[in-house]
Amino acid sequence: MALPKSRINLKYKDIDGGRKSIYLDYYKGGKRVRESLRLYLLPETDRKAIAGNKTVMRQAREILRIRLEELAASDNGLEIEATVPDIPLANIIKDYHSVVLGRGDKSTASNIMGMYRAVKAYRGEDVMLSAVDVEYCDGLVDFLRDEYHSVHGKLKMTTARAYIYLFSAALNLAVENGLIRRNPLFFVKIHDRITRERPEKLHLSVDEVKLLMDTQCPVISRPQVKQAYLFSIFTGLTAFDIVNLKWKDIKSYADGKRSVWCAFQKISVPLSSNALRWLPETSNHRGLVFKGLPKDTEINNILKLWQKKSGIEKRLNFTLARNTFAYLILSAGADVATFCSLMGIASKNAKGYLAMIDRKPAPMEEKLKVLQLD
Repeated sequence: MALPKSRINLKYKDIDGGRKSIYLDYYKGGKRVRESLRLYLLPETDRKAIAGNKTVMRQAREILRIRLEELAASDNGLEIEATVPDIPLANIIKDYHSVVLGRGDKSTASNIMGMYRAVKAYRGEDVMLSAVDVEYCDGLVDFLRDEYHSVHGKLKMTTARAYIYLFSAALNLAVENGLIRRNPLFFVKIHDRITRERPEKLHLSVDEVKLLMDTQCPVISRPQVKQAYLFSIFTGLTAFDIVNLKWKDIKSYADGKRSVWCAFQKISVPLSSNALRWLPETSNHRGLVFKGLPKDTEINNILKLWQKKSGIEKRLNFTLARNTFAYLILSAGADVATFCSLMGIASKNAKGYLAMIDRKPAPMEEKLKVLQLD
């Protein structure tokens, strides 16, 4: 049954996740039009979803009213300038939050609320969408970079960058919903003002390594934890490598040298005297090397006690141990190829490690000397 001319109906289409997409169904110029509003109703499982749906329906009805005016003017040979109602910027961000939450992306939804708090701190929560222009966005970039402090302190540039992208996504949604014509952030330079930070890789100093070696593990019944951790420091093996290391992976050669073969990373690391020192003493060289290692939670608790007992401020974990191995071999002057070979990484992934020291060239025989801390 045909719709009457110039009559518009709001209709709904079921989509993924139990959501409903809203569209307009009408005739224009004798042709049937189904206009998607890019507005979505969420399953009303809680008060937040119910409130969000009410906001979405208000937006849909307002667009419906505007289309009716446009069609009426067209029927009478008139032209009117399409207008959209001005709404608070906060509503745009909250609508975007509801959409993301409806997808089940709780992590991004949490970041959106962090972005909302930053935007509110910028010029308050009463800013209307019409006031969000290029000047507003340009000032927001400076505010996030230079002034904004969250409860955790000054905002990191990585977080500031993420907030800008989320704010832009909220404005893009407003564009899709016909609430603004274009995203003003497209005209603001961002990349040369808020740059990505490469997280600094923490490591233990040579003195801190010696301090750990001289400090007894606080749980005497678990000597494997100290042995495994220091072995990781002198070989760069990850926690997974350490737990699964078997005696058959310890290779001996005719010249008396020994190495450890890491099957997972497919690398061979020469064993220094200090690495050999922390291998368990046993006559049964079968099965796991560090037999009897407790579960991850207990290992972490023991490392925490050991850290406190030694007076070291850095949190002990196997990532720190691996970073320390990288620091030690780089301090010895290992070239990039040798370093990547020992770490089992590609050269493109070495940049963060190389930033730990001021590298100086060294003869080949000196490259692993720093591992001998005796």
